[in-house]
Amino acid sequence: MKRVGDFLQGILRDANPLRRGGLFELTEAWSRAAGPEVARRSRIIGFARDVLTVAVESAALRQEIETFRKEQILARMNEEFPAKRIATLKCVLRGS
Repeated sequence: MKRVGDFLQGILRDANPLRRGGLFELTEAWSRAAGPEVARRSRIIGFARDVLTVAVESAALRQEIETFRKEQILARMNEEFPAKRIATLKCVLRGS
């Protein structure tokens, strides 16, 4: 019999792709998929349940990504980071 805390810790560890270098790999994939200009003006802040959350520096950049580049970036992210499928890209303003 396992304690609930041990059980939950194992589930959380297995579900978190950002552990043990995963964040570095995901960030590198973001840089390649989004391009150097967008990557310089944004940073990954989370990845859970196949949703990648990225903080961007301006509303204009958020609109550019969400309106014009989202599908292209998602496709490239899934090529660059095949370890986990990314279904949705969510952009938030830094400090929000």
